[in-house]
Amino acid sequence: MQLLNTQTVKIGELEFPIKITNRAMIEYESISGHSISNMSNTQELIQFFYCTDKAGAKSTNTQFTYTYDEFLDVIDEYYVDVLTNFTKALIVESGGDEKKQKANK
Repeated sequence: MQLLNTQTVKIGELEFPIKITNRAMIEYESISGHSISNMSNTQELIQFFYCTDKAGAKSTNTQFTYTYDEFLDVIDEYYVDVLTNFTKALIVESGGDEKKQKANK
């Protein structure tokens, strides 16, 4: 399983590049105080989104200027988009997208 692809997550009219990297996982654990394997609530999911967006911006040479608080302000009106689209991108990254699942049946 390769978790180093850059995905794009659409939130409202904005598109956020995300990338799961060692740096993103370490930063997530630093911010949340929890292991990446124990993500259990919306706050942790958003924190992970923030960390993977920073990594995605770096991988696409896009400037990332948001503090965590500013990032929350940008995505705040799009709760459903964040949960749905970021989660879908994580599923695709982990090799669980629907096309692959149907092909394996």
